[in-house]
Amino acid sequence: MNGVSLSNKVIHWNPKEFAVSQNFNKVIKENEKVSNDYYWKSNKTEGVDCFGRALDLTSLINKPDGYLQGRLSDKGDADYYKFNISEYRILGTISDKHNLDITVTLDHIPEGCDYDLVLYDGDGNQVGIGQDNGSGGKRVTIPNWNLENKEYTVKVLAKDGSPVNAEEYYHLSFQTQQATEDNVLRQQAKEMQEYAGALRQKLHDGQDATEEKQALQQIREKYEAYYTQQMDELHNKQAAEYLAEGEVFNESRKDELLSKMAAGEELTEQEKGLVGIFASAQEIDSATASAKLQADISKQIFRQMEQSGISPIPSFEVSIGIDGKVKVDGIEDAAVKKKVEDILNGFSEKLIDTYVSINASMQGMTKQEQYILKAAMGIEAFLQKATGGNVALSDITVENGRIKGLDAPLDKLLNDLGQNQTYLDYRADILAIKNYERMQGTGLLGGFSARYTVDGKIIRAV
Repeated sequence: MNGVSLSNKVIHWNPKEFAVSQNFNKVIKENEKVSNDYYWKSNKTEGVDCFGRALDLTSLINKPDGYLQGRLSDKGDADYYKFNISEYRILGTISDKHNLDITVTLDHIPEGCDYDLVLYDGDGNQVGIGQDNGSGGKRVTIPNWNLENKEYTVKVLAKDGSPVNAEEYYHLSFQTQQATEDNVLRQQAKEMQEYAGALRQKLHDGQDATEEKQALQQIREKYEAYYTQQMDELHNKQAAEYLAEGEVFNESRKDELLSKMAAGEELTEQEKGLVGIFASAQEIDSATASAKLQADISKQIFRQMEQSGISPIPSFEVSIGIDGKVKVDGIEDAAVKKKVEDILNGFSEKLIDTYVSINASMQGMTKQEQYILKAAMGIEAFLQKATGGNVALSDITVENGRIKGLDAPLDKLLNDLGQNQTYLDYRADILAIKNYERMQGTGLLGGFSARYTVDGKIIRAV
């Protein structure tokens, strides 16, 4: 064997090197089968490590050679990706061997295109805008302002006026470096550890720990205030590029610009910059969705109605359930009503996404409720396609961890698990939804309805 024994080959085989050679745990992809155009719809990604475990953007932290591969489909597209730095922060505050400063880099931007990178915290506040990294990409560093803030989202979108190359992928990656020893996170951790140890001991001994609990709460409040202060300072620094010296940007001005966006009016470069700084991800999404409803979705719907012989357009009300099925009220002619419902059923997914993005009460849902609602929409769409509409989410039950109510082929795909990540995700979502229903009742899903009114050629979310 050319002087190399089989035993030597086995001895020198390195599973880590093998994993790297197969791109395991290194490259993950945007899941293009689902939408991630809005902050609340931040999507899952595709990829597994060498053990078959699902990967996401979080898994790339502290992996210098790892990256996420995604692409924009058109100028109006935006890609949102969530990640969580909890584990990384915990390790970083208890050991000098772990880094704390985390930077997200957007590179491999298609030639001739200019993409932006925006960072949002768990509440949707803008806490960083990508800056040129000197190599044709953008980078933004996660702020170390508060130990409690661990969930973040990055948004990739085309810079205003920039073309988009839908055939080429951009890359998202993380870089880390050692933070200074006196960084705020370590300061907060030290302050909390002083009382956390005493709290645990008193609870263990059955003693009153009110003093320690109050002290810990005061520390949290102090650093929450510090976080808000730092965010305000960042926004004011960013806004200096767009405001005259001494000029102040207030809430009423922000609301005015968001209303202008929602109406589909063109914003100046200055106005776009200010909205991007001071408005939350949810506020921007709501305005964007409202504009798309009037400028894009409505026009397509009315065009199809006119092509099908519906003229003039009648006034009516629309409701769309979690299953995506459309119900129309206010049209007496049964044939016209059926035509309208058939047309709207083709837009139900877009109309649900738009409704949730516009509706303030939907945006006010907890993270768990948003996840369940998003998951339910995806499962309903999947079941509609997979079963030809014969099985809905409400028909499914879970018994001893097994999903019931499916035909044989689908039952096998969702219960007798292989390594197909798509079906693993569907199964996980179904189990989460059914567990939520068991614990909380069916109020969220059973009571959900995207509602619109149509008056002439204007569609409004109710």
